[in-house]
Amino acid sequence: MKKKKPVIEILIAGDEILSDPVREKNAQFIAESLRAAGFDIEFITITGDNIHNLSGALKHSSRRADIVLVTGGLGPTSDDRTVEAFAAAFGLNLVLHEKSLKRIEALFRQRNRKMSDSNRKQAMIPEGASALENPIGTAPGIYSHIGHTDYYFMPGVPAEMEKIFGETILPKIVSEYEHEERDIEILRLTGITESELYDKIGSIGGAKESVRYYPGLEGITLKIVTAGQSAPAAKEIGSEIIETVGDIVFSSAGESLEEVVGDLLRERGMTVSAAESCTGGRIMNRLTKIPGSSDYVLAGVVAYSNESKRNILGVDKGMIETFGAVSAEVAGAMSEGVRRISGADIGISTTGIAGPGGGSAEKPVGLMYTGISTAKGTETKKLQFVEDRLINMGIMSQAVLNILRYSLINMR
Repeated sequence: MKKKKPVIEILIAGDEILSDPVREKNAQFIAESLRAAGFDIEFITITGDNIHNLSGALKHSSRRADIVLVTGGLGPTSDDRTVEAFAAAFGLNLVLHEKSLKRIEALFRQRNRKMSDSNRKQAMIPEGASALENPIGTAPGIYSHIGHTDYYFMPGVPAEMEKIFGETILPKIVSEYEHEERDIEILRLTGITESELYDKIGSIGGAKESVRYYPGLEGITLKIVTAGQSAPAAKEIGSEIIETVGDIVFSSAGESLEEVVGDLLRERGMTVSAAESCTGGRIMNRLTKIPGSSDYVLAGVVAYSNESKRNILGVDKGMIETFGAVSAEVAGAMSEGVRRISGADIGISTTGIAGPGGGSAEKPVGLMYTGISTAKGTETKKLQFVEDRLINMGIMSQAVLNILRYSLINMR
């Protein structure tokens, strides 16, 4: 018989998280995974590496939570104190877990590196606890039961945490505790603001109650979550959203925009190359992150200076002098040049003023142009973003990939 639905707390440890909490992604991953499985999160706590504060937070969690999921502080250095703090909170000794130590030693041998004495610390676990295998890192996860509370400890490195949580911890929680059956649909959109999207879909039946919005530089993710027999199915709501907003939905299966673009290129048997100035290689980085992208990506050129635009891409010197490097004319010539020198079916380009300086009244910071060249001709587009350099680079890479997506859709 399963135990009643638990009270769950997520505890994030690390001074680096306290100093820059926006960087913290582990709690979001854990919370979303649990919600999808039918559980709710009651508390999220962030604490630094101070052993007294960390120990106090761990002790406090035992008074209110049935499950505490802890990430961070399992490394080999002196500021990794989570296990030590847990032992201090509940009066436990730390003991060497021989199997974990042997695994750490084997991992270092496999990587042809000498193991530091400090790594031995990662094989020390509280007495009575169990080690949870970490398939990609040195620090094992740890499970310990204190009173009525299950404690699960995971490394702060996201890839390691996600492996341990997804493959070991979440299945254990699902098997042991009652949870609510939920229907979930995920849509990814780009080229629209959150407020515009809300206005468009707010009147759809069930949308206000079930749709959660997650905006970012790479568009908006909608998670549609419904529960109970009387609620409309998440897929039905998702289908109505797609019917309402059309092609601004680029995925209904969780793919990134670069994955969708890659699939379209492969389906059409086409290749692409990019000439980037203001995005500094971000577009090529995103395209080539996808396994198998060599099927459709031919070349990338970061032509940052005017000289490189002329010498590598063949942009006319007079064009740059007449219109400026940040112009529709130069963007078009860059896309034509990279298509020509690489032999790609499609050439795309970016040029602009990323900021924070370099702007003028005529060409303000955030002004950017993109070009797309195919056998049928060349088109350019003017875009205006904000005054933050990194944000501009991220938004521009998304905008250009989306323009490429639309171009490929229209080739049907």
